[in-house]
Amino acid sequence: MTRWYLPHSRFRSTTLRHLAVLVVGLLSGLSLKAQDIRDLVEAALDEQIAEAIVLRELPMREALAGLEQRTGLRFQVHGLAIDWMPYGEQTRLTIELERVSVRAGLTAVLDGLGLAMRVEGDLVYVEPAPWLDRLGRRLTVDEIGVLRQLAVQPWNALPAEAVGLRFRLPGDEPGRVRLEAALREAPAQLNALRQLETATQRLGWSWVPDGRTVLIYDARENVAQRLDRPLDVHYRQMPLDQLLLDLGRRAGVTVQFEPGALQRVDAAERRVDLLERGTTARQVLELLSGRTGLWYAVHETGIVIGAEAVADAGVARGPRIVAILRVPVGADGTTIDYLLREDELPPEFAALKARKLPEVIELLRQRLAN
Repeated sequence: MTRWYLPHSRFRSTTLRHLAVLVVGLLSGLSLKAQDIRDLVEAALDEQIAEAIVLRELPMREALAGLEQRTGLRFQVHGLAIDWMPYGEQTRLTIELERVSVRAGLTAVLDGLGLAMRVEGDLVYVEPAPWLDRLGRRLTVDEIGVLRQLAVQPWNALPAEAVGLRFRLPGDEPGRVRLEAALREAPAQLNALRQLETATQRLGWSWVPDGRTVLIYDARENVAQRLDRPLDVHYRQMPLDQLLLDLGRRAGVTVQFEPGALQRVDAAERRVDLLERGTTARQVLELLSGRTGLWYAVHETGIVIGAEAVADAGVARGPRIVAILRVPVGADGTTIDYLLREDELPPEFAALKARKLPEVIELLRQRLAN
């Protein structure tokens, strides 16, 4: 059972007056700007609590609902913020606030659960923090313990070997030495968790809790892992360019296009139907590569998509998709597509492809000319 402890704080009545003005303004039809509303909520988060708030052993949604009643703030919880807790909906929390602002107290606790909050309009959203978003799965109790250790004190105050570090970096990267140097330069007022986030970002690395340790790896691996997460896609007559951008958004990676790539395949005019359950962004990209002639390459901040051979030697990409083997698996027309990469072709088939491809291209040219 996971508990949620927040340092106590005070919440002055001015905060409640801020929120009361907000509610009255909305009900009376006053034209409050979105930024004005957000500023009121931000101010409310920074006010201190007048009387102690104690909410014991409640599911997260109920605990935040209780906090709403006591503070006037409105919370909305992202579904993954629940799903990725050790016991999902059954994870119970204890909230205790006294002598700190709601923001300070809530941030300290959310950090230790792999969660974060942000204000949008008149709502405070609770969602996975970057370190949990990178992990992309349910936390274990041991991992909660690691996050809590990092959340309560700065890095230089941690007991020796309190948190084990594991490095998975390319080549002979001197990980520990470079990390310790970067941590010494991180802002001293941050907790160890946020200092670690700042230091690894500066080095171009990523980190996640992993069992009883912290795993540190390079940013390219982080992108690759996101591409391999399971997801469901349902696209109906979606323009190819919009589909690629939406796929990147859902995978949590940046999509960049080589200049002219979309025009070369008429991506804006090309409509795609794609319905897949339990697939991955990588599988969709490979399927589209085989069908359209596009290629994609993984780099440190996301993926690059192009329509010709990669000119930049610093951008690595996998073997090209050269064929799609479509196998029927049902009487209703359902099929499974198997993608064949260039390096998977037996030598005799590779030779046949090299011999026949110019003939096919010439045939296509003749048809286009007619």
